[in-house]
Amino acid sequence: MINRFEEILQLLGQSLNLPLQVDANNACAIQIKQNLIVQLQPDPSQEKLLIGCQIIQVPPGKFRENVLKEALKANGLPDPRVGIFAYIARNNTLFLFQEYPFDLLTNGERIASLIGPIFKTAESWKSAIESGQAGPPSSPLLPSSPMGFIQ
Repeated sequence: MINRFEEILQLLGQSLNLPLQVDANNACAIQIKQNLIVQLQPDPSQEKLLIGCQIIQVPPGKFRENVLKEALKANGLPDPRVGIFAYIARNNTLFLFQEYPFDLLTNGERIASLIGPIFKTAESWKSAIESGQAGPPSSPLLPSSPMGFIQ
C-alpha cells in the first residue's frame, strides 16, 4: 500500500516528468541546479510535507552573525512567507524550509508551485552571501502582487 508521501512524490514526478522515489531516510532530494538541492520529506506525524533547502555554508565570524541577523529579520516578516530560515550548526549551513498539510497537495502542479519559490529564495540568498552580502537587497520572502506592490 502506498502512503501519502509516496503519493505526493508520484504526483510531483508526473508533473515534472521525473522518476521520484523515497530514499532510505524516508525523504526525496531533487537537485534543481548545481549545489542547490530541495529535499522533501513527511513530518513525524505523517500529516505534513516538509520542503527544505540547504543554502550555503557560512563560516564562523562577524559575517555569519550578520547573515543570521538578516535571516532572523526575514523570519519575522508577516505571512505569507515562502519559508523559515534555520541554521544547522553541525555543518555551519543556512537552511530554508516550509511545511504544508498533505490535504492541500492535491496535484503535482500545486506541489511544484510550492517548490519553486523556496528554490528561488534559496538561490537569491546563496548568490547574495557568495557576493559578500548578508542577504539579498530586498527580501524575496513576501510574494508581490501582479502590479509589483507588496501585499
